Amino acid sequence: MRRLRPWQWLVLLLVLYLGVAEAVRLWLGLLWAERLMVLAAALGVWAFINGRFLFAGYHALVASARVRRLPLLPPPLSGERLLVLAPHPDDEVLAAGGLMGRVAREGGEVRVVYLTSGDAFDLAAGSPLPSPEALRRLALRRMVEARRGLEALGLPRESALFLGFPDQGLYPLFTTHYYLPYESPYTGLKAVAYPGCHRPGLPYTGKALEALLVEVLRSFKPTRILLPSPLDAHRDHQATAYFGMRAAALLGLEDRLLYYIVHGGYQYPLPKGLHPRLPLYPPPRGRGLPWQRFPLSEEEVRRKERAIRAHRSQMRLLSRFLLAFVRENELYSPLPVPAREALAAEEEGWAVLPERGEVF
Repeated sequence: MRRLRPWQWLVLLLVLYLGVAEAVRLWLGLLWAERLMVLAAALGVWAFINGRFLFAGYHALVASARVRRLPLLPPPLSGERLLVLAPHPDDEVLAAGGLMGRVAREGGEVRVVYLTSGDAFDLAAGSPLPSPEALRRLALRRMVEARRGLEALGLPRESALFLGFPDQGLYPLFTTHYYLPYESPYTGLKAVAYPGCHRPGLPYTGKALEALLVEVLRSFKPTRILLPSPLDAHRDHQATAYFGMRAAALLGLEDRLLYYIVHGGYQYPLPKGLHPRLPLYPPPRGRGLPWQRFPLSEEEVRRKERAIRAHRSQMRLLSRFLLAFVRENELYSPLPVPAREALAAEEEGWAVLPERGEVF
């Protein structure tokens, strides 16, 4: 930061003196009612500017008490085989950086399956309207960043498995393009094309993606599977949940599923920025889920921060959001959506007959 010269300090002090003197003169000339109105207006401006920070601090304080009452996640066992489904590079470290590192240090094996390479984030490509070629280059960059993030956690390079399906296109693959090939409006691709992907040339169809996930689950034989909850606000995360649950069900692995939420609604998580001594609280969109907390050591928190910072293309734009996941714990739910009894009838879409309390 450039230091001020002596004459600049003199001008600054003179302006400050004149401003304070004028403010005092005006204040003394006001009636008491006018002074109260000025104070009320000043307090309103201050609250408008700083209110969200006060709310975030209050929210963090209340959440701390709630989180510490949550049950603990069963710790990783020796020989644990953890498989993480990540819709995009960086979701894995946000949701499970601490858990993945713990499994690796306990002698277990971790495999991270990236369904997309994040090739639709236009601003991360360097311009609001990037070319398809620029977005393809972004995908390659994000794949490199993902490997560096895993290395920061102490995981080997072979822990990453890139499938190369279209960013912002997983939901259409699950619905309208389960059989018909999908063309990405961002990259112009219709099939897996990036070097380093697991099965180059596979068409962008939901059927191909589901078959690939079944193949990966069958070959890796995971003891625990992490995937997004269908309650996550991002459509790619929702589709990853659907594909993952279907693939696990085909192999009878439903009891090994564990769910996380990244896009949890209402500015989640608050406060933004780096707060490693605060707890991560259950997201608003996950209300009613039976959350379990996984406490992290100070070293695990530092490793997770380094892993997140490895995603430089995302940190440039979303640093305060990404670093807000560097907390003293991580959260997982054994259920994808709340059990029926945890919700009000109208929230789950049940029709209730008031006379007999029947639900249908």
